[in-house]
Amino acid sequence: MPAECPKLVNLNLGNLKLMNLHLGITPNLEAVTLRDCTDMVELRMPAECPKLVNLDLTNLKLRTLHLGITPNLKTVSLKDCRDLVELQIPAECPELVTLDLRYLKLMSLHIGITPKLETLSLKDCCNLAELHLPFRCLKLKNLSINGSKLRNLHLGLTPDLETLSLAGCDSLAELHMPFGCPKLIFLNLSNTKLSTLDLGLTPNLQTLDLKECHDLVEINAPFGCLKMLRYLDLTDCGRFESFLLDQRFPLVDVDSLLGLYVTVESFDVWPLHSENNSPRSWLTSFYIQHPAVGNLEKLISVLNLEISTVTICDFRCLRKLTLKGSIPEVPKFVVQLEGLEELILLSTKIKHLPESICMLKYLKILELKSCWLLEKLPENLGQLQCLEELILTECVFLRDIPNSICEMKCLKYLHLPYCIQVAELPGEIGRLECLKELYHWNKH
Repeated sequence: MPAECPKLVNLNLGNLKLMNLHLGITPNLEAVTLRDCTDMVELRMPAECPKLVNLDLTNLKLRTLHLGITPNLKTVSLKDCRDLVELQIPAECPELVTLDLRYLKLMSLHIGITPKLETLSLKDCCNLAELHLPFRCLKLKNLSINGSKLRNLHLGLTPDLETLSLAGCDSLAELHMPFGCPKLIFLNLSNTKLSTLDLGLTPNLQTLDLKECHDLVEINAPFGCLKMLRYLDLTDCGRFESFLLDQRFPLVDVDSLLGLYVTVESFDVWPLHSENNSPRSWLTSFYIQHPAVGNLEKLISVLNLEISTVTICDFRCLRKLTLKGSIPEVPKFVVQLEGLEELILLSTKIKHLPESICMLKYLKILELKSCWLLEKLPENLGQLQCLEELILTECVFLRDIPNSICEMKCLKYLHLPYCIQVAELPGEIGRLECLKELYHWNKH
């Protein structure tokens, strides 16, 4: 380039095979675009670019870059400069709005005074171990540092922050969020080493992803901060094998909502830190689908309780409930679910289905599968006048079907596959006027 280009405003040299470029004195330069010059290993910028607004150096082979005096710089993109190990940003960038540094090899980054910065992306900067942010980022809206080696992160004053993603920062053990992030909507901390999470005041939080946070033991959520939450993933987090709540795509037809769908898995084990070796059932999986009404704050407060002591008074709209695992008895909260329409018990250790089940007057489907220890059904099972399906699969110790089922006015399907001890059915089974299918497999 000439030593001086006093009238040059825009420079666009995309998709060239240049290996180096030396810019001379360009006092009026406003935009530099060097996209996909994949052989470029050296770029010399003027010491001063007083009018430079946009700098796009996407997908170059630069190893170092020193930005000079650029007081009007608004956008910087160094995306896919995968060899870049050193970046020097001016101490002050008063107009900088967007800084895109995805897929770089930076080990450290110091960002100076940037009062107008709105978006900072450091996604997949896999070597980044040190990041210094200004204490005041009053305009910052979007911050992404996925896949870095940061061990801790201190966010300063970020009242406008809307999205924060630290997914895959598998060394991150400490996160300090400001006390108030009133506009935060999206928070992804999946696959980090956080042991505690203090959410502070986040009244508009809608997405919280904590998948594979194996060390997480505590979530501190002040009252009122999770009222807008619509997506929560705690899969492989702590003792949870699976946990997903997803309300982001509600059904159009509100009348067809299933309410809440809950799966609970429990096992005869205690947490590793417990000194008590007695068997106990633990809530290890919770899945909710299409909730018409929900209270996430209540949900988080019961996550680590025994299943036998879980209260679910705030989920009385529950329509479908599945309990799976080494559960010795039907939890007491089940009979409080006044609107329950479907109850499924999978591989439980329940021996007797309690008479209180008959209080679920709106129950339409009752299914017990592989409940091998089940010996007895309630004598008054016929009180379930809305029951349409009674499915008993592999209940190998069950001997009798109560005569009261003949009083069910709506029963359409009665299936008893592999209930090998049930020798005969009630004599008045013919009174079931709505019965469409009767399936009873008995090897005898």
